[in-house]
Amino acid sequence: MSTEGEANRSSIEERIKREASDWLAIRDRGFTPKEQDDFFDWLAKDPRHAEVYRNRECVWRQMNLLAEWRPEHSLEPNPDLLAVSVQGSRVVRFFAYAGIAALFILGLFIWNHFFHAVHVEPTMLASGASARFYEQHVLEDGSVVELNRGAQVSLRFSKEKRLVDLLSGEAHFTVAKDESRPFVVRARGTVVQAVGTAFNVSLSLDEVEVLVTEGRVLMNPSIATTRQSIVEEVEPLVRKLHAGQRSVVLLNMEVVPLVVEDVSISMIEERLAWKNESLDFTNTPLSEVILEFNRRNHTQLVIGDAALNSLPVTAAFRPNKLDEFVELLALTDKVRAERVGFSKIILFEGE
Repeated sequence: MSTEGEANRSSIEERIKREASDWLAIRDRGFTPKEQDDFFDWLAKDPRHAEVYRNRECVWRQMNLLAEWRPEHSLEPNPDLLAVSVQGSRVVRFFAYAGIAALFILGLFIWNHFFHAVHVEPTMLASGASARFYEQHVLEDGSVVELNRGAQVSLRFSKEKRLVDLLSGEAHFTVAKDESRPFVVRARGTVVQAVGTAFNVSLSLDEVEVLVTEGRVLMNPSIATTRQSIVEEVEPLVRKLHAGQRSVVLLNMEVVPLVVEDVSISMIEERLAWKNESLDFTNTPLSEVILEFNRRNHTQLVIGDAALNSLPVTAAFRPNKLDEFVELLALTDKVRAERVGFSKIILFEGE
């Protein structure tokens, strides 16, 4: 390659790095609506732009180690935590100010770009920054989202579509059928669309895995072709996955291979074993049992009669079998359950 060509390539790379740093600084102080649109136009223009962000994420993760140090741990931080090249030191200083919440903020900005015409605030499903336990959430349309530990999901529904962003970890979606409103899940640029079906999406640093357990989904791994977050079967990169199939998108590859593979029932059971968490109780007061169920379910149990607080419970349950647990209480301990609205069950002493 000629010296002139190398110089030109170097100039382009430096420009992209400079532009990425500028956008990161703007993002840190807060986008205006126009800046937000311009930012996503810049992301979609060249796959190298997104790659710069992935590199920045790696730096951020290294800085996260340093953030764990506190003076009470030692007089000085571990020198290995500060072993960053001179070239990268300025980037490290920037991310020290960017804050640990940067990835979540970026996810919300991506969400807002696709939903800028819908004036509804997104809803975060996990009770904390991410799920500490298995969690089950029943959505307003009847769809069910199950979160593995470490997962966080943001959602916003409109009259035209039901959009969900998987911001971290792994989640299983059982979708209520509504042909007029596609159910769309996004994870780092990968889009999965369904009407009425069930599928699992797992997001890691290097890949996005989609595993279909019921029905059929459309999948597109290219952020540049999904600006409207609706997948069309005629798109060149679209994949059609049926129950018992999976596909993996490698996030560090510019050219994504179109691979769909069949998986066995035993493999599906192994991959989704996290959904079968068991809660075991032995003479445990009902008040404590309810606390464990409430941590893991969108529907909350409330004790209506104080005498029930100390009622002993000895049994093993899956946390997503809330109705079965309430039924057992009604049969064995004569507890009366009264459902209030969509997300509350009050327990009273039976007659």
